[in-house]
Amino acid sequence: MSEKRYRDLANAMPLIVWTAQPNGTMDYYNQWWFDYTGLTIEQSTGYGWQAIIHPDDLSECLKRWNHAVSTGTFYEIEYRFRRKDGVYRWHIGRAVPVRDNDGQILSWVGTATDIDDRKRFEEALKESEARFRSMADNAPVMIWMSGTDTQCNWFNQPWLEFTGRSMEEEVGDGWAQRVHPDDKEPCWQTYLKAFAARQRFEMEYRFQRADGEYRWLVDTGVPRFTPSGDFAGYIGSCVDITERKATEAALKHRAEELTYLTNVLATTNAALEKRNQELDQFAYVASHDLKAPLRAIANLSQWIEEDIADQLNAENRRQMDLLRGRVHRLEALIDGLLQYSRVGRTATATELVNVQALLNEVLTMLAPPPEFTIAIATPMPTLHAQKLPLFQVFSNLISNAIKHHNRPNGNVAIAATDKGDYYEFTVSDDGPGIAPEYHEKVFGIFQTLEARDKVENTGVGLAIVKKIIESQGGRIYITSQEGQGATFHFTWLK
Repeated sequence: MSEKRYRDLANAMPLIVWTAQPNGTMDYYNQWWFDYTGLTIEQSTGYGWQAIIHPDDLSECLKRWNHAVSTGTFYEIEYRFRRKDGVYRWHIGRAVPVRDNDGQILSWVGTATDIDDRKRFEEALKESEARFRSMADNAPVMIWMSGTDTQCNWFNQPWLEFTGRSMEEEVGDGWAQRVHPDDKEPCWQTYLKAFAARQRFEMEYRFQRADGEYRWLVDTGVPRFTPSGDFAGYIGSCVDITERKATEAALKHRAEELTYLTNVLATTNAALEKRNQELDQFAYVASHDLKAPLRAIANLSQWIEEDIADQLNAENRRQMDLLRGRVHRLEALIDGLLQYSRVGRTATATELVNVQALLNEVLTMLAPPPEFTIAIATPMPTLHAQKLPLFQVFSNLISNAIKHHNRPNGNVAIAATDKGDYYEFTVSDDGPGIAPEYHEKVFGIFQTLEARDKVENTGVGLAIVKKIIESQGGRIYITSQEGQGATFHFTWLK
């Protein structure tokens, strides 16, 4: 194949293709490389390719490449490339040596294939599997799973604790050894019949506990199917019903009560959801009806001031400004009340949040005065959370630290500490501080420590922050002395 045909073929491939000299120096890239990385030929040749490798991956990449070059062996690695838009994406890189008839390496031919979507899918799958295992091991019931061959292949921790046996002893049909001899045959037949028909089943049998006592279990199994509809086996749960068997009448009455309470709860939840919808609609209409005349007042005051500008003295202008300030404050108060009423009632998707990147977004939005120094301790964590509520918390706390500072310049510091099940974040400033007797008061709605004529403030912000944090299972508190700055501590579950 001629060199031109080879290059045409390489350029037609939907992946990065490259070649290198025997010593590992790159000397050719196909067009996909340049389109993907945005690099020029001059920037790419030699060792210029290293510039687009993620810093955390570069060392291992070079180590493996140098080993492959020195030994003449196959090269493979998963690493992150920086795309021309600045986004790092996972690739799998492979290279093989091209040898002459004497076995001498003439060159290297390599490829890099984008596997970022696959990596993300694998991570999501691992997370889903870990979440299922965690949920199952902490469930108050015994859970089992079987494959398409009828053999059980997994039991949760409560099951193993009940039997006092290991996973290896229970898998396959090992679990059946604990079934009471009188119940074993009907139990097995019920299972096989349901399995063949791919139907849900429920059966009761006696099962030997670790202490040797036989306990009555109710075992419920349902077939599992893959997203494509293929049968994958069964999953089931077992509940100890020994006491229920002894006191059937009492439990029946309790079941009726439970059914009644469930219906009441469902009815109550439906009514509550309807009320919440009505409240949202009322809040929207009320805010619209309240804001409309406020905007009219602000506009009217502006027009009056423009029409009689030559008749107004400084005091009149100050009063007009004061009027518009009150209007804007009332508009902000209405918005704050709407936000406060919606906290915890609006579903927000959970995602992987890089707190460092989130704080950068907050600071970009706030655009703090250049006289203020905002210090962010590193490293900041990455956690699974609802991004918008966390953004609102940081935005409000940082904004308050700047707005209520007693100097035109100041310092704000943000830090995070891993506490095991949660992170504790702090936002500190070197402002006027807050006296201990006001540490709880500041979180009350409409509460302010300064006169509203001095600093425009609705007194709703910290109340919203507290409500957001508590709705996420966290808490917020202050450490401060008057004249010594303030530190707001809040926790956020992982």
